[in-house]
Amino acid sequence: MPDPDAAERAFTEIFDAHRPGVYGYLLGRVSDPDTARDLLQETFLRVWRRLDEVRAIAPERQRAWIFAVARNLVTDTYRARATREAMGEALQDVVRTTIPETDQPDARAATAELVSEVGAAVRNLPEDLRVILAMHAVSELTSAQIGAALELPAGTVRYKLNQARRALARDLGLSEPSLEEARR
Repeated sequence: MPDPDAAERAFTEIFDAHRPGVYGYLLGRVSDPDTARDLLQETFLRVWRRLDEVRAIAPERQRAWIFAVARNLVTDTYRARATREAMGEALQDVVRTTIPETDQPDARAATAELVSEVGAAVRNLPEDLRVILAMHAVSELTSAQIGAALELPAGTVRYKLNQARRALARDLGLSEPSLEEARR
């Protein structure tokens, strides 16, 4: 039976040896201490999960392996952020096109503010809700079509779409959608 104390000691040794360098790398890449700490934690969680494999390689190769994990996590973070922003912009375009144009500066400013607020609220949605909302609002897909694409039952898609609408309404200080609106 493996010695759990030995595994913890080995992990602590690896963590202590590589944490400062990995944190510096992550901080330099993401420019946000909180995000860097989150990515550091995820990096070493992956080390822990594959500790036997990491322990079996030479220390200089360990460093390369750990930095590769950190680099991949940064890439994934940027990808997710870009996807989230692109969806938010697409949904903002939908909002923009549903509001009639006006020549009055006050109305234009109010529209711009509303579009910005909607974008922020959309970006705050969990990814699964954001994806379903975007597929419905931007691509105008039905719940059955979204379900087929995401391998989810149509009823689950309708439920998640309703959750997204309720969260947006709450974040924007609007009344929640009616049952009839939620079924569409």
